[in-house]
Amino acid sequence: MLVVTANDSMIQKRKCHLRIVVICAVLFPLWSHQDVLAQTAWTGCGPSQTTHQVIGHATQLLRGIERVPRNAIRPENLKWELPIAAATGLLIAEADQPAANRVQSQSFQNLANRWSNVGLITEIGVGGATWGAGCIERKPSLRDNGLTALTAIGAAGTFDLALKLTFDREFPFKPGSHGEFWGGGRSFPSGHAATSFAFASAIAHRYPHNRWVKWSVYAFATGVALSRYPAKRHYLSDILVGSTLGYVTGTYVAQH
Repeated sequence: MLVVTANDSMIQKRKCHLRIVVICAVLFPLWSHQDVLAQTAWTGCGPSQTTHQVIGHATQLLRGIERVPRNAIRPENLKWELPIAAATGLLIAEADQPAANRVQSQSFQNLANRWSNVGLITEIGVGGATWGAGCIERKPSLRDNGLTALTAIGAAGTFDLALKLTFDREFPFKPGSHGEFWGGGRSFPSGHAATSFAFASAIAHRYPHNRWVKWSVYAFATGVALSRYPAKRHYLSDILVGSTLGYVTGTYVAQH
């Protein structure tokens, strides 16, 4: 009994150390490299200043939403919108359910679900820690990078929830589920994929010339998003649409 308890304690310590390493690995390139964006005058991190910045982000997002119908039919946007739409339709019609049926191991599902949750929490923590570090060190660019990442996560999560309520798709883990839309669920699109890629896109666009940062955050977001499939929390098409939503949202927030 003592051996089992000791082993469990060692496993928990290793998991804790691994999480610390992951967080540090993501934070290091953000804090150790000079941001290429121009430094702005220090305005502080108080409630009024932060609220002003958040309202500014929200205003820009609302303007972006107003332009969605017009921007959606632009040739440069149709070049990627049509392939994404075609791939989504193909996945829904042919691949979603067979792929979901392949996942049978409950322990594997639980492991993948834990990883995706830890990954998402890590991204939120990195955004908050980056903002906090910028405030403490009085670095406006670092502060703004963290706030931009958190804003992108929040915006993508809000848009994702609106789509979930609209399409009401069955979850793949539901007994007898066939992935029906308007069948009682919140599967489409994937919220983890949306928020993870919003975080990655926002950070990547704030560090446009740092390939190490860009590849790291996109790889991390991809791992979080794809883990929702073996966790059996989302269909493949849910993940594709969620990732696309997150990328577009994060890019817009970072650029405006």
